[in-house]
Amino acid sequence: MRLVMRSTCTEAQMFISIIVAVKNEEKYVRECIDSLLNQSYPADKYEIIVVDGLSTDGTWEILQELKKRNPELRLFKNLKENAAAGRNIGVRNAKGEYVAFIDGDAVADTNWLENISKTFGNVDAVGVGGPDLLPPDSAYISRVIGMIMASPLASGGKLNPSVQHIMSSQAGYVKHIPTCNLCLRKDVIERIGYFDEDFVKGQDLELNTRLVMAGYKLYHSPMIRVTHYRKQHIRDFTMQIYKWAKAKAAIIKKHGMTNPSYLSPVFGFVFLMILFFAALYLGGSPLFFIVLLLCVAVYVLLIVFESIRIAHKNGDARLFLYGLLLFPLIHISYTAGIFYGLLRRKIW
Repeated sequence: MRLVMRSTCTEAQMFISIIVAVKNEEKYVRECIDSLLNQSYPADKYEIIVVDGLSTDGTWEILQELKKRNPELRLFKNLKENAAAGRNIGVRNAKGEYVAFIDGDAVADTNWLENISKTFGNVDAVGVGGPDLLPPDSAYISRVIGMIMASPLASGGKLNPSVQHIMSSQAGYVKHIPTCNLCLRKDVIERIGYFDEDFVKGQDLELNTRLVMAGYKLYHSPMIRVTHYRKQHIRDFTMQIYKWAKAKAAIIKKHGMTNPSYLSPVFGFVFLMILFFAALYLGGSPLFFIVLLLCVAVYVLLIVFESIRIAHKNGDARLFLYGLLLFPLIHISYTAGIFYGLLRRKIW
């Protein structure tokens, strides 16, 4: 049953439709929905829409159980299964002028909607959002991935338009906020077009790219917080990086080179290949091989020093070894995804 919490928000409160697109989230979906039912925001000022992508675990049964206790919970089926289609179903059925997105494996702060409303009242933006923080009960490997991805050597630092891993404590205008913690004006989505359902991954980045290209602004506030469970296996994580990279390649194909940083790891790889083949073409020229070895040595040293820094900062010597493993895996997976996406006619 939804608790009616006392709100301290003094601004004229807007009606917000929360949209949760889920598929096979039985482990987390109950905690997610409970966090949305127990917001400090007035109960009559928001609704919860959950769109299930034909889950094959117990997700749909959990949602039906929650609906019995909370009849106001609105449930829909997503026959196309992918997240973009699910979010579009949610937007089209939303009653609110604002639509707030959260993932089924994320948990909203009690003041999540309240801080969204306050932020909209204080900034000139069509979308606001914030960090997706690691839950305190996360698996160890999930925490490791979070700490590694917070490094500029993994995420790209300021070159990366996303704030997901690098901007948890800063406020300001940004070019991308992931849909695990994003609220947008519904009329703007209707104006520029819904989520592109051809994108299996990166639908939020593609939509935000269109928003920014159309001259709209997004604002990141550290007060708009959710906790978000990460991948628990290195194989799943590297596949996620690979799919993110394919999504960026798809964005380049659709919109052109909107952000050259998407190709920054590829530039380094291509440069090394040029040196290698130039050395072979010139009959094994030692100069090119020396430059190639120097470049590789610099890369290895960067990984070693950054791994040491992360291990020292967090007081965990194991992070040094994880850094030596994960940094190259991230770069290789990303580069492979970009090349695949650019060279293949059909990306997904």
